[in-house]
Amino acid sequence: MSSQILSDPDHLPSIAARAWRWGPGMLEVADTLRAAGLPTEMAEAAASVMAHGEKDKDQYELAVSDVLEHLRHRL
Repeated sequence: MSSQILSDPDHLPSIAARAWRWGPGMLEVADTLRAAGLPTEMAEAAASVMAHGEKDKDQYELAVSDVLEHLRHRL
């Protein structure tokens, strides 16, 4: 995987198709931060955004414009 994958729009459909998998892990990160007395907002926000990918689950052929439109309407 390229270290530039998040900055390349062509990879956005692939990321969106897999984002639903990472949401629960981000909630675990939030729990760990909470237990350590640290802010949890960033991890919780990331989990929320990733949960919006549920409808795009495993749809690797979406156009970048569709991914952005779906995200825009789910936030």
